[in-house]
Amino acid sequence: MSEATRELVIVGVDNAAFGPLLEVLEEREVISAEQLSLLETDEREVDPQVFANRNIPVESLEKFTFNDKQVVILLSAGEAVEAAMAAAEQNGAWIVDVANNTRGDESVALVHPMFNSGELASAERRVVALPSAGASIVAEALAPLKDKLQAVEVQLNQPVSALGKAAIDAMAAQTARMFSGQDAEIDPEIGHRLAFNQLSACEALLASGHTLSELTLVHDLRRLFGDAVAVDASINTVSVFHGQLANLGVALSEDVDLEKVRALLANGAGLKMAEQPSAESAVGSDVTIIGRLRQSLLNKRQLNLCAVSDNLRKDVAINCAQIAHLLLKNY
Repeated sequence: MSEATRELVIVGVDNAAFGPLLEVLEEREVISAEQLSLLETDEREVDPQVFANRNIPVESLEKFTFNDKQVVILLSAGEAVEAAMAAAEQNGAWIVDVANNTRGDESVALVHPMFNSGELASAERRVVALPSAGASIVAEALAPLKDKLQAVEVQLNQPVSALGKAAIDAMAAQTARMFSGQDAEIDPEIGHRLAFNQLSACEALLASGHTLSELTLVHDLRRLFGDAVAVDASINTVSVFHGQLANLGVALSEDVDLEKVRALLANGAGLKMAEQPSAESAVGSDVTIIGRLRQSLLNKRQLNLCAVSDNLRKDVAINCAQIAHLLLKNY
């Protein structure tokens, strides 16, 4: 089957990552307009989307027919999406789950294109999951040190876009009201104001004190790094629209040699070094920026560093496009 006869199907046009994904697919010429199908559930009415100077209609997810020539990207979740995923797999399509529809299913391979893309060849099913954006930034930043890792502690500052398009719209409206001297409405789902705020958690706390997103991040990293690497994580939400920042405490199997570590990271795929990384500098970029390397004052085998990236473009859209390209070309 030639790559030109394959079809890419995207489910979830109303997702925050949809726009960046469409941009990356067009920039990298992964597919032509004739190969692209866009789907949304019947409860949503979405206008046609422009791709490669063509208007692509948004079709009904419930009425769409899947086949074995397709790669299906799931940007959204819900009962209708889960039913469509089952139909797509039954009909032989490849599925790339970006929206945690397969969370906790160990039969689904977790694949980061720059970290473990070889697992596509041995996947148990024609279903793969993309790591969360938080797990992706950590995996890329620490990939050059993978063989030396013993423990990783993640302090992730995520932007509002990590919560979805509705949260972006809510913060924009709150910001406009506050600039005009009005009181901003509290987001009913989160229970806090998003504009000009920092949240220690934007989800319900579980019995462990973690949120589900934090445990998902931990689970993803354990699957990527292996069970021998201990992982813990905290996720804060900060009042910016795009760009995430992760402060990492990394315990190594040997004493920290900063110059050696710096050289390994400087040569890492998709990595760029900076003395003081900022999330703003990463927005719109195709790389993960790392810096502030220093030895911990608590442990001579612990390294502390900072990593920043564009959470939608770099850690969702580009990773997703790369996996889709591999599947369209080789599988």
